[in-house]
Amino acid sequence: MANANINFGFAIWNELLRARLYAVQTNPTINIMTQDMVQEDVFGIASPKLGYASIVQDGQVITAANGPGLDFLMLGSVLECFDEKMDPVAYIAAARTGDGIVAGYVLVSDHPYQQYVANVDGVLVLNSSELNYDVGVTASTNLGWTDTGLSKQRISATSPDVYVYKPLRLYGQAYPDDVYSAAGCRMICQINPLCHKYGAGVTI
Repeated sequence: MANANINFGFAIWNELLRARLYAVQTNPTINIMTQDMVQEDVFGIASPKLGYASIVQDGQVITAANGPGLDFLMLGSVLECFDEKMDPVAYIAAARTGDGIVAGYVLVSDHPYQQYVANVDGVLVLNSSELNYDVGVTASTNLGWTDTGLSKQRISATSPDVYVYKPLRLYGQAYPDDVYSAAGCRMICQINPLCHKYGAGVTI
């Protein structure tokens, strides 16, 4: 049976280990969609609803190198989006002003051992699940499905490597009926520990 090959971001696989709220600064450059993988920013913000809060990185899409001292560390997948009043919204759009301090808030599954399921944008080769992968993003503004708010991110099949600062580590096929050697195969994955904000061995 052919793979559906529909991007849906990074959904929780098995149990949810932890989730916490983060702020999104006013006027973000990129869209923050539900089930997006997001990164931490190096700064916090005094937010009206959370007080002092950590913020997600909203100035660029996820980059290839995410280890200590390189760009921004990963947090996890967005579970829910809220506007500046804490009312639920489908997603937080690029350039959203909000209250002038925050564009909104996101609930993120930020446990370093959280597992996810996502589809692959190309063809995996046998034994390649032992390598590390990048997050595939559809556009420079991280555009997802605006009618539902769901992410279009996926696992990028391009240039898998043993390089430990590539953010994703695969743990096998999620559904046996998917065709492993075709685009759209759904794989279980986790953020590489050295790329995670709360991963082992990362200094603050």
